[in-house]
Amino acid sequence: MEGDRDDQFFWWDVSKGVLTAAPRHTLALGGVDPALEGRFEVVLKDLSTVEVEPVFALLKRHLESYTPEKAGKICEIQPDNIRTLARKVATRKTKIFIGWNSGKYYHGDLMERAMALLLGLTGNWGKKGTGTRSWAISGMDGEIFLAGKEGPGQEEAQKLIAGMIAMRRLIAADDPTLTAEMISNRMMKLAADADGAAGFPMPPAFLWYYQYGYKERWNDAENNDPSMKRSFDDYVEEAVEKGWWDPRYAKVYKDVEPRVLFESGGNVLRRQRGGQKLLLEHLWPKLKTIVSVDYRMTTTGLYSDYILPAAQHYEKLGHSMPSVHHLNYVLCDRAEEPVGESLPDVEIGIRMLEAIEERAAARGMTEFIDATGKSRSLKSLTDAITHKGELRDEEKRADEAIRDSAVYGILPKGTSLETLREKGHVRWENWGMILHGVSQASTLKPDEVHNPLRWHTEDKIPYDTLVRRAQYYIDHEWFLEAEEGLPTHKEPPDAGGGRRRFQMTSGHNRWSIHSMNMTNNILLNTHRGEPFVFINDRDAADLGVENGAKVKLVSDVGEVLVAAKLSEACRPGQVILYNGFEPYMHENWYSQADLEPGHVKHLGFAAGYGHLDYRILSWQPIPADRAVRVDVETLD
Repeated sequence: MEGDRDDQFFWWDVSKGVLTAAPRHTLALGGVDPALEGRFEVVLKDLSTVEVEPVFALLKRHLESYTPEKAGKICEIQPDNIRTLARKVATRKTKIFIGWNSGKYYHGDLMERAMALLLGLTGNWGKKGTGTRSWAISGMDGEIFLAGKEGPGQEEAQKLIAGMIAMRRLIAADDPTLTAEMISNRMMKLAADADGAAGFPMPPAFLWYYQYGYKERWNDAENNDPSMKRSFDDYVEEAVEKGWWDPRYAKVYKDVEPRVLFESGGNVLRRQRGGQKLLLEHLWPKLKTIVSVDYRMTTTGLYSDYILPAAQHYEKLGHSMPSVHHLNYVLCDRAEEPVGESLPDVEIGIRMLEAIEERAAARGMTEFIDATGKSRSLKSLTDAITHKGELRDEEKRADEAIRDSAVYGILPKGTSLETLREKGHVRWENWGMILHGVSQASTLKPDEVHNPLRWHTEDKIPYDTLVRRAQYYIDHEWFLEAEEGLPTHKEPPDAGGGRRRFQMTSGHNRWSIHSMNMTNNILLNTHRGEPFVFINDRDAADLGVENGAKVKLVSDVGEVLVAAKLSEACRPGQVILYNGFEPYMHENWYSQADLEPGHVKHLGFAAGYGHLDYRILSWQPIPADRAVRVDVETLD
């Protein structure tokens, strides 16, 4: 319509028989009776006529492919079980704990979109006992904003807050329909895109693509998603050309080879999907120096030039993961002093800055030009991060961050390191602005269970989506090309080798966080003392594999030697290799990641579409590690 903005969407008002603009500032219907079905003729600005229909009508036709009988064949589930579950969800409060399992599948986005659709159709969110929950971080404003203050002290924190409030007002003035959630998300994007945040706005997928050796794998047509109509290269280049991803950083990752790998607690040779074989072949030859910061000997440490000894978790001040699940700041105090020459990670970082300043001064260097052409100062680096040394001490720094979080309204007024040592933990009072908190879209109340999205269901505040509503239909050109406009079912692509007999999935070992505790002898004794793979007992009998026997898992990109653990709980045609075993725990020093091609779904590069825009930890391409095709071979 004349004068409408590009992202204005419309309803067909059944009561009046006219096309009506859906309000952008509220979810309230305002007397409109939106059509759910039917087809209607609409006259456009140029007087041409088009036929429109509601998305719900598209959805009904789409779901004809998923009757209980059809879905039962796909899932290998008895159709009546599907009916029983559907009736329970439709008539009772339902909550889905997603975890990080479905998200690790190539089509995990489709799985989770389908879950959201189910809950939305049955009214199961925005109310206590409903919705979806997963890993989500918040409550870290005090730490993250520490370096952004002009100086130490809570008055400086108040000044920073005042500046943020002013920025919020400017953003709101530009578009009065923006909600608090939308404003916070836009502020985070502005901060990420600022000149001082070089490298932050770009996801690592471009680095993997151009420098880690993934380009060849992702362009391998035999292992690609059949939905792809073009080469992977074509999609990446189009995404950059259209400005969906900052072209400055895409160009840097493409043209500039990495020279130094400095990792802290990452253990990249174990964690990176695609494994050490890929990285040692493609990345390591380009590097001049590899530094690993850790409290133990990891696989990456074995291939590093330097290992800087970090203090273990109970040898430094810290806190548990500040997650929206428990809404508490839990202090993890120092139980022992760091052993030997080990230091807290922050202290290691500060000493690195001091050394850089010292060497720069000795060479007469006061600045350098970064890869994007921006001039960067090499002076006063340490003063800036420690506020001229006043927050150099670990205790002072921790206390400052905690007190600032109280000023920001996240923690109760007067909270400090001293009060936390007395109480052990305190409940949040507000979300703050960092990461997932504000996206919970619910007000925190004392002594009340939190449930997300209540602002939308109770206060009718719009969602931060393209259409300002819960949006199931994505008409981005790439999604329509892949026939994923609506949630649909797709089998994983043949990553690892489609002809191979087994699908490899994964999980977590007991009492271990990734590989952190896996080399502990006591914990090893709870896992048979060595890495193992679950195999269905009937599959094992067919292969002639006995319980405890060493087998070889083989994919198109690698192989792993591991002990077999027979289990009826493992489905026929499936093997389960748990995440976390160090590669050097295996006989041939290759682990689970070396079986995984590390494929990324091309739709992860789609952006420029409302809510489909890069947000750290929320929207970016990530490699899949579930449902990799492997064979199991016996060893003579």
